[in-house]
Amino acid sequence: MYLLILMLIVFVLFIVLDIVTFNKSTYHLSTNNSYFATRNDKGKFGEYLIFKRLKYLEAKGCKFLFNVYLPKDNGETTEIDVMLIARKGIVVFESKNYSGWIFGNEKSKNWTQTLPQGKGRSLKEHFFNPIMQNNLHIKCLKNVIGEDYPIHSIIAFSERCTLKNITVYSSNIQVVKRNDVDTAIAKIFNPIENPLISEEEINRLYELLYPYSQVSEQVKQEHIANIKSKHN
Repeated sequence: MYLLILMLIVFVLFIVLDIVTFNKSTYHLSTNNSYFATRNDKGKFGEYLIFKRLKYLEAKGCKFLFNVYLPKDNGETTEIDVMLIARKGIVVFESKNYSGWIFGNEKSKNWTQTLPQGKGRSLKEHFFNPIMQNNLHIKCLKNVIGEDYPIHSIIAFSERCTLKNITVYSSNIQVVKRNDVDTAIAKIFNPIENPLISEEEINRLYELLYPYSQVSEQVKQEHIANIKSKHN
């Protein structure tokens, strides 16, 4: 009985500490998403977990943005899940909180998610190529900030999946599991060439792009409606 009570106390303390850490995070302060709303939303939680693994970069002068709604040429918007602005360039993350086996090719329109169904059976689901999805994000980003910045694309899948057969041709694109995003960042940051973006320019880019992460609820709902319309 006492052991059960002790375990319950430890669990409660862990949750309280987790909530306090979350509420102090840049993710919460930027998105205003609550702890439980984030934990109960696979998409939001995936974004937060990317930030959580990389938040140590804030101490090195890097800045994060979340849910950045950028205008497309047709008047609609496209949403960047997580963006990192650093001395070595801008990193645009597309978060995919998927499980199962993932198959994909940079040049294929659709990728495949295979989910086991038991007794040797599996279910195959197709989804739009996340590299192409992030390429659109980067195109719209360049329309806002110009072409003069190195931009890297990272597709981050859940730890629960297996990247079974992924083919990538471009040197500025990486497809990884979320627990490997720090390794992916190291590949961008480690080369000894001089930094490409000054601290002043990092701040300027952040100030320029921050309003796109603070759009109205109407913009968000129109964005969702446009996505649903295309899927239908």
